[in-house]
Amino acid sequence: MTARTLELIDHGRYPLHDLASDAGRRFVDDARLTFSREGLIALEGFLRPGTTRRIVHHALSDERQGGHRFSGTSDVFFHTEAGEDRQTGLAYTKTDVPYDRISPLSPVRALYQWDLLLDFITAVVGGPVHRSADPLGAAVVQIQRDGDQQDWHFDISEYSVLLHARAPESGGVLQYALRSRDRVRRDPDAFRRITAEDPAAPLRHLPTASGTLVLHAGSVSMHRVTPVRGRTPRINATLTFNSKPGQTLNEYTRRLHFGRDH
Repeated sequence: MTARTLELIDHGRYPLHDLASDAGRRFVDDARLTFSREGLIALEGFLRPGTTRRIVHHALSDERQGGHRFSGTSDVFFHTEAGEDRQTGLAYTKTDVPYDRISPLSPVRALYQWDLLLDFITAVVGGPVHRSADPLGAAVVQIQRDGDQQDWHFDISEYSVLLHARAPESGGVLQYALRSRDRVRRDPDAFRRITAEDPAAPLRHLPTASGTLVLHAGSVSMHRVTPVRGRTPRINATLTFNSKPGQTLNEYTRRLHFGRDH
């Protein structure tokens, strides 16, 4: 699998297969510094164009076969801790293809199970990293069409890798408030400042760009995806990881996103 999976990415620019080399060490050092400073890294052009085309092809096919279209609201913690008042009331609207419905031929599966990607994430975050054990939410393909959005929230998984396969005509921007969980937990005004985009609570912005890999600590940085606009859907995959093995979503989040809990 390693040789075939390596061809899915621009390994000349991103040497995941040779992290012990001088170029590999510089790559990891730069990524680690950026992750520490910005709370995420974005590797533009990580996926080859043929890879993004295959992800899109399988995403649209899998959507017809096993996608779950939903519209719902939640507090920002997804019922993992107290904070029912920490919500905007806006609806999440998107289609999710859960892990058990993603085609075995999709590059999403190969990349999620790729040990070299896991080794890279481990090197960047500086601690142990394990794939999620959740049967539905371990890896998810998301399709967002005109008007769809993801409201403010914290991820349940500690780390997420986003694979951007198709960018919309406009919108679909990841906005995040760096390392904001403790502030939002303690202070309702901090939550309101972030969601109101108050300059006193500065936000960071990352547009969707086809081929980009994003490593994001979404459990500590509150974030959202702005409404998608236009006829071209935003298509990406989210691969989830944790510092401890065997971690899963709670039943509430599975039912919200997938309409079932197993």
